[in-house]
Amino acid sequence: MLKGILVLLLMATLGLAQEHKEKTKVSFEKTTWRLVRFGNSRMAVPQKATIRFVDGHYSGNGGCNGVGGNYIKQGESLSFEAGFSTMMACDELDLEHKYVKALSRVNSFNIKGLFLELKENNITALRFRTK
Repeated sequence: MLKGILVLLLMATLGLAQEHKEKTKVSFEKTTWRLVRFGNSRMAVPQKATIRFVDGHYSGNGGCNGVGGNYIKQGESLSFEAGFSTMMACDELDLEHKYVKALSRVNSFNIKGLFLELKENNITALRFRTK
């Protein structure tokens, strides 16, 4: 009897975990992603840096300036075409340039839970979290 109750509790717990996993599945497109890390570095990131992908176009913020352009996605392959950036001066401009330069070198991506990893040659270059 006790074994039966334990089995039922375990099954219920696993079912809830699967339901939670399905609810937290996020889409590459139409999700606003906030930059949280440059690769595996502990270096500061631009506080307002974001990116959003919609129908072959990306837009976001480099930390100070707006950024955007076109991207090409095929499976897990991803590349960015030369884009635009506004030209405001700010304190985090060096970090913003690092962010935009890293975008230009990206060639693949993956999504792990609530995180988007943009990769250069299978090494994480930029890590984002859903906003």
